[in-house]
Amino acid sequence: MIPARPLLALGLASLAACASAQDGPPPPPGPDWDMIAFEVKSWGVPIVQWQFSPQYGGVWTEATHAEGAPFGDYTLEFHALEADVDRYIALERLMRTLPTPAPESDQCENFMTDQPYGTLRLTRGATTTEIAWNAGCMDDHYVAFMAPLREADQLVRSWGEAVPVTRTESR
Repeated sequence: MIPARPLLALGLASLAACASAQDGPPPPPGPDWDMIAFEVKSWGVPIVQWQFSPQYGGVWTEATHAEGAPFGDYTLEFHALEADVDRYIALERLMRTLPTPAPESDQCENFMTDQPYGTLRLTRGATTTEIAWNAGCMDDHYVAFMAPLREADQLVRSWGEAVPVTRTESR
């Protein structure tokens, strides 16, 4: 058994070591997620989809429809997005404004059918949080929920439209 005095001294030394380790500035905050992905569909057909990560960049994809083509015939146009930490931080800033939990569109009092819908995916490590949304909900609280999603989509659209199509895929 260790006498009380040396034990007390050992305990105080341990506390002092912990305190000095905490005296420095906190580490810089890392991103909340490793990747943010977003998709917009109408009647099961993609309209826009994108994904972006701070280290690897991403892709913005738009579906184009030839005039007179049958419903469901479309071409996906892919635009490669370069990695950019500042852009990623701007996206995360928008995602942080979303309410938790996200509101349910099926509980809307003022619902308009045939509007676009989709999914936001926030991935960190092996965990992905999916938030389904439906632009048909016109309740005030839901319109407020949709605002940062629309803003994020417009932001990534501006990045995608600024770079050429890197590949296409017909469906």
